[in-house]
Amino acid sequence: MSGNDSYPTRNARYAGSWYPGEDNELRSLILGTTGAAVKREAGPLSCAVLPHAGLYYSARGIAPLLCDVTGVLKRVLILSPSHYYRLSPDILSAGRFSGYQTPLGKLGSFDPFPSVSSVEVNPALEKEHALEMVLPFLAFIQERQGTPIEVAMALISEVNDTVSARNLASTIKSALGRESLLTGETLVIASSDFTHYGSRFSYTPFGPEVTMDVISKVQSLDLDTGNALVSGDLETLFSSRSHQRLSVCGIAGASVVSALASSLHLRGEVSDYYTSLDVTGEISNDFVAYETILWRNHD
Repeated sequence: MSGNDSYPTRNARYAGSWYPGEDNELRSLILGTTGAAVKREAGPLSCAVLPHAGLYYSARGIAPLLCDVTGVLKRVLILSPSHYYRLSPDILSAGRFSGYQTPLGKLGSFDPFPSVSSVEVNPALEKEHALEMVLPFLAFIQERQGTPIEVAMALISEVNDTVSARNLASTIKSALGRESLLTGETLVIASSDFTHYGSRFSYTPFGPEVTMDVISKVQSLDLDTGNALVSGDLETLFSSRSHQRLSVCGIAGASVVSALASSLHLRGEVSDYYTSLDVTGEISNDFVAYETILWRNHD
């Protein structure tokens, strides 16, 4: 299951632009998020939905990993939308790398889906920013625990219905192993930002001018989506599909992770919600929302 050196290493494409490329500066950024990362629940962390904007915006939403990964984390599967390549729906598009480079060291690799993995997908995986933002945090955890972490990546931009989401979740559970997921040795992350609001994103159902009322309405929509994911209520999620749902860019991967968590009888919670306006403190008619969802095993 470990990486094959005949495959290329995925480089840290966005280091130095979307987040610091210098190790000490990056380490300081990560450590600076720990104040907001408060552990709220007990039990191994098995599944998560985490944001993927540049770390200036998304570090707060990813930071709970620093508190909630309390055992020895061995493997992480990251599911992401494909922002730059068009892919077929209801399919996990996985590639093959020998490892994943970060400014804090190299992460190993594993191949949970040999039957669907292909080096032809690697260019899409190499370019995809939504896969990369969590890697510095995983490298930081690897450094802290002193044992290696192996990573696998897969793209999935569209899931058509509940049945497809549950079938993909079943594939992941079979590939990774139920016990490994329940003990927290293996973690599955769906990479997703939530509502993208404003004319820049062609989504202004509450008007083009952003007010506190607009922000409140967007938050209500996002939390409804988050709570449906937490509870595994995919029927509601898919039956109420709207343009707002489509503006949640990683909803496909999030629905699969929700189905996986439900099949494992994990307990979920929305642990954080904020917007880009909260980060910048600026007034703008365009903003992006971020939501952190965590599922743990309480048995």
